[in-house]
Amino acid sequence: MRILVQDAVRDVYFDGVDWNENAAQAKDFENVAQAETCCHEHELFTALIVVKSNDGRHDISYPVGDRNALLVSKPATTEIKSLY
Repeated sequence: MRILVQDAVRDVYFDGVDWNENAAQAKDFENVAQAETCCHEHELFTALIVVKSNDGRHDISYPVGDRNALLVSKPATTEIKSLY
């Protein structure tokens, strides 16, 4: 398992200094609290904390702070059809 910081808008990962498209080169954090602290210190307002599983099937991401909660919302999966 890895804990990373991702820019939700550009889909890039924080490497400790700059952003990188390659998740393999992203900075690893020891825990979620450390990742959140880093986001606040670097003013990464559109960041997501990403907990990556080893196989990638159980990854979890969520926004830093509650004001960016819509960054991780999923598109609707149910199509609404007209009743007429």
